[in-house]
Amino acid sequence: METLTFDVAVVGAGPAGSTAAALLARRGISVALVDRDVFPRDKLCGEFLSYDALPVLHALGVVNAIEAAGAPSIRRCRIVGSRRLHEFDFPHAARGVSRLLLDDLLFRTAESSGATTFAGWTATDLSANQVTVARGDETLALRARVVIGAWGRWGRFDAQLQRQFVRDRSHRNFGFKRHYARREGSSDDSIELYSFSRGYLGVSAVEGGLTNICGLVHMSRLSGHKGRWDAFVTSIRAEERRLEAMYSRYEPAQEQFLSSEPVIFRARSPIERGVVMIGDASGVMDPLTGSGMAMAVQSALVAAPHIVRLLTASDRSAIEDAYRAEHARMFARRIGWSRRAAYVLARPRLLDAALAIVRVEALPRFLLGHTRGNRDAVARLTDAWFSC
Repeated sequence: METLTFDVAVVGAGPAGSTAAALLARRGISVALVDRDVFPRDKLCGEFLSYDALPVLHALGVVNAIEAAGAPSIRRCRIVGSRRLHEFDFPHAARGVSRLLLDDLLFRTAESSGATTFAGWTATDLSANQVTVARGDETLALRARVVIGAWGRWGRFDAQLQRQFVRDRSHRNFGFKRHYARREGSSDDSIELYSFSRGYLGVSAVEGGLTNICGLVHMSRLSGHKGRWDAFVTSIRAEERRLEAMYSRYEPAQEQFLSSEPVIFRARSPIERGVVMIGDASGVMDPLTGSGMAMAVQSALVAAPHIVRLLTASDRSAIEDAYRAEHARMFARRIGWSRRAAYVLARPRLLDAALAIVRVEALPRFLLGHTRGNRDAVARLTDAWFSC
């Protein structure tokens, strides 16, 4: 088996992994970026890119390409209960962008920044200083001083690393999504959140005149459906008249639904047996916030200075502890409040009651302040990294 040597090996080339690879490669650090897929490829996601991710993507030169592709600006949010709804403006415009487009742009950005890419290679074994990858009959050992785990919410290495959340059976949810043709004359500047029992939907426009309808549902609601998402969607349309009205305005633009491995909302460590975790591998933000892709990009930015220090450290423990602490400061509160908000959104009657009693002008300020990053703070972190 041939061995290749790098400073850093990144497993997973989604928004977190590709952003980390691009940031590090631009510092002259040798980076291997591995993903089992070949790009472009689709992924389950709400496909809402929050405004607090944009400073990093501007610095990487990705935002211009997103705009050129026609990704819409999203300026408003509409929360839809069974009997009540509430609308509010975002303080800054977000973007609706598909994972087909964004992941491909970031992967190519990492490659053009100097990362060595291994698209279509599957990581089969992993430790703190080596990743074994395979493609067909070929096998390579990628030696690295730092290994980054960026494989998302669920991966084969979570069990190998004996991560505690893998054993959880009570907090398992499943995601599903499908692209739909946007109706003529419809507005593409709003994201809508719809409530149903033990789950919710997000509806927002992406590039190409398409609308993404993406949902999350607790596994307890799926017994009897046997993975037939069309039957499940039919059932929730029958339960909630506003869902029926919404779905009736669209025609499917994808032949099938995309669905996920289990999404488990339990605490995760950003360091596991010496492997540096970023993105969903380091902590899962509830999709209702629309902050998942932003957290992925930001976690790469937060991790990058610690990874640079790990490259020359004789004792890794202090640096690993510093990364754990900074990750918690940046994301722990957001993750906690996203779960609280999801609890309400997945209970239509509770959501209606909350919308009836909450101070209308306080709701958006509270939600946005507690479930996403401060754009100016992210801009300062970005400037600090690129000015070095």
